[in-house]
Amino acid sequence: MPARFYCPDPSSDGIHRLKAGEARHLSRVCRLGAGAEVEVFDGRGGANRAKVIALGDDWVDLIAVGAPIPERVPPFPLVLASAVPKADRFDWLVEKATELGVERLIPLICDRSVVEPALSKISRLERTIIEASKQCRRSRLMVLEPPKRWSQVAESVPGSLKFLADLQGLPANQVQRIPSGQPVILAVGPEGGFTKAERELAGRMGWLGIDLGVNTLRIETAGLAGCAALFTRAKEPNE
Repeated sequence: MPARFYCPDPSSDGIHRLKAGEARHLSRVCRLGAGAEVEVFDGRGGANRAKVIALGDDWVDLIAVGAPIPERVPPFPLVLASAVPKADRFDWLVEKATELGVERLIPLICDRSVVEPALSKISRLERTIIEASKQCRRSRLMVLEPPKRWSQVAESVPGSLKFLADLQGLPANQVQRIPSGQPVILAVGPEGGFTKAERELAGRMGWLGIDLGVNTLRIETAGLAGCAALFTRAKEPNE
């Protein structure tokens, strides 16, 4: 498959310009030159095959070749609201959630939270999302939101199917089939789980508890396992 590069700026007459890190990656790491064909994507769903036509020290110009590449999208938009694990495990969660097709990731602050990420860390993880999108050939970047308290999230997702990771919940494989395009959100608490008060708030707000398996999972494992399980519940076109 051709190498893939992030180009957020709108093209001018079919010309795409890579700047700074992306340009250096093409010319110095991939060692590509004039005439090479690659793919470029804008992070908003648009992608094209493109041919390198000129290179500078920290820029590369490419011209679009052929029709736009159709965007591949999950069966429904899925938001993951997750407590933040320690150390670099949150980086790993961000990377893998991007690969799975999560639309938005909301870092949760709960009563038992140990980690409350700074906005500077959230900003730094944008590069992780871009690199993961390049690897999995995703054309729309996952949105990593600023941290929010559980009460904010619990009360502010109208129109979505709302699931809460809970050992006492319905087994994930018994969740109702989810129609195409139906917004879904999954909430995963910190180590030790949601408190009784947090679960009671979820119940009042219409959240459905789901059990993600027989073993106790780490935060990042629970989030990814839950997202994958919910995607398997997508309703088939003939259902």
